[in-house]
Amino acid sequence: MPDRAHTIHTAGAVRVRRGIKALAVTGAALVLLVTGTTTARAEPRVRASARAADTLKCHLQTAPGGRITFSPAVSNAPRRISAHGTVDLDDCTSPNGRQPRIKSGRLTLSGSGLATCSGATGVQGSGTVTWYSGPNRTGRTLGRTTLQPASNGGQGYTPVDSFLSGVAASGLMSGRPFSGTAVPTNDVRRCFTGGLGYIEGRGSLTVG
Repeated sequence: MPDRAHTIHTAGAVRVRRGIKALAVTGAALVLLVTGTTTARAEPRVRASARAADTLKCHLQTAPGGRITFSPAVSNAPRRISAHGTVDLDDCTSPNGRQPRIKSGRLTLSGSGLATCSGATGVQGSGTVTWYSGPNRTGRTLGRTTLQPASNGGQGYTPVDSFLSGVAASGLMSGRPFSGTAVPTNDVRRCFTGGLGYIEGRGSLTVG
């Protein structure tokens, strides 16, 4: 017969894996809502290894006091909600030298749709970045970029990677692909119990 301690350990491991999976599904669903990403059709993605040096790379983090918020809160019950928030872009560098003056930026997100903890439908949204010549959004305003997320989202290893994939639709660096990684820094599992009114996160963003 299997050892009782071994059985308890195995059962605990299964619960942990299920919890991680639920967390990933929840985080992905929430950011799909904010950025207007849907799953209606697939779009080709640009492989990082197949393109020239990137135009811009920045660290990404939700702005202090600028969480991505949901009204009403996202829960297990389907409901029509609106979402908006801001993300700070810092320590920006230009590997190919095309945007050497950009040092920081601020990304504003806005969207709406029918959402639950595990998915979102009928989503509309976009993102606008304002770029600055100095760190921490100081110095001159160098321009703006409108970001259009890919309709099929993105692929990655963190729950919020879904919205960090698409194309710069207009403005500075128009036509260039963008991609990135991010991870929630607040506990999104509470969506399944009391509902989730906001999300915070950090990671990186690259414009090709």
